[in-house]
Amino acid sequence: MKSPARPAITRHPARVSFDADRDTLHVCEFGTVAEERMEDQCLAIGDHLKLFLRHRGGAVIGFGIDALAEIDVDDAEPDLWGDPCFRVPTLGLTRGSVGEIALRARTAFAGRSTADVVAQARGRAAQAPALAELAYRDALDAGNLRAHLWIASSLAAQGRYADAYDHARIFAELAPRNSWAWAWVGRVCVELGEVREARIALRRAVTLERQGSYATPARRVLQSLH
Repeated sequence: MKSPARPAITRHPARVSFDADRDTLHVCEFGTVAEERMEDQCLAIGDHLKLFLRHRGGAVIGFGIDALAEIDVDDAEPDLWGDPCFRVPTLGLTRGSVGEIALRARTAFAGRSTADVVAQARGRAAQAPALAELAYRDALDAGNLRAHLWIASSLAAQGRYADAYDHARIFAELAPRNSWAWAWVGRVCVELGEVREARIALRRAVTLERQGSYATPARRVLQSLH
């Protein structure tokens, strides 16, 4: 019997994000949004490890580890010292296994969050939308592409809808299966008077909600347009 083909593994450099408070490590191909993988784009390995796929049945583009301090990389099943291996320039690894990356991350970060996570927390704690915008731009500069959505929200709160549209639309391209991305595109289009595009985006958000994405106000906003 022919053995099943091994999944392809990305050759692109991976970005690293570590949240010390949650003890969560994300390593994912640069240009992708690790947190926005849908269920069919993830492969759970045990209780703490999840592989990220570019699309269903596609190449492995990264992984996430919950409880980084607790996972036993030597006794984990399956073996974490072989494939998949990734290029992680931040940690000085040109071909690091999951086990090697996990150990290097524990030492390199030593209980502190990466800059993108710190900036995100600062944005959430900000008392004014303009201050939140600045913090979220720092998160974006640190490589967190999810920050486009947070910036869109902050800009909309300041009435800067044209600028908010740019960031919401960028994020919708990066994470096309994220209902919040399309809900924000729809909302700012309403404010800009682009009703036709607003309807298209809001309908897409509603469809994605049915497929398991986040709950949003898209349906209510869409009904208000009628």
